[in-house]
Amino acid sequence: MFKTIRGLALMPPAAASPLAVSLLAVSLLTASLSAHALPTLDDLQSAAHRDWLTLSGVSHHFQPDRRDWREVNPGFGVERELTGTPWVASAGYFRNSYDRNTFYVGGRWMPLEAGPFRFGAFGLLASGYPSPILVLPAASVSIGRVGANLVALPNLPGYSGYLGLQIRIAIE
Repeated sequence: MFKTIRGLALMPPAAASPLAVSLLAVSLLTASLSAHALPTLDDLQSAAHRDWLTLSGVSHHFQPDRRDWREVNPGFGVERELTGTPWVASAGYFRNSYDRNTFYVGGRWMPLEAGPFRFGAFGLLASGYPSPILVLPAASVSIGRVGANLVALPNLPGYSGYLGLQIRIAIE
């Protein structure tokens, strides 16, 4: 049975799939940002930027007994950091914790800064996961031409939380 609030149909919690929850999260995040804050394709091509090569590497799961997680996750990708903005476009490949190939495209929104550290969220479309839409808390650090990206997911019902690490190398 669905409940409605001012014309909005709400699913009971037991019926909410991970995909539905992810779509709702992405919709709310997108709606909360002003249209001026989102980069356009022209922004990605013409704005001042810095390009990075990313090397995916390792993950650590908080509940390793839930399944035999793969915690060595080799892969590579590219990022375009839009200078002077909180936006980073990203695409690449890695072998995920389910031991499946993952191809992804997305971006990071990193509005908080503390010295060389930036904090925000990583949103992407990715193959090889139960849900193709992922939104994860993220942190990054860059010192000169090297850096690292860290994503985190807390434990969720039916899924082990994890930390994932990528190394970044500036392409000049």
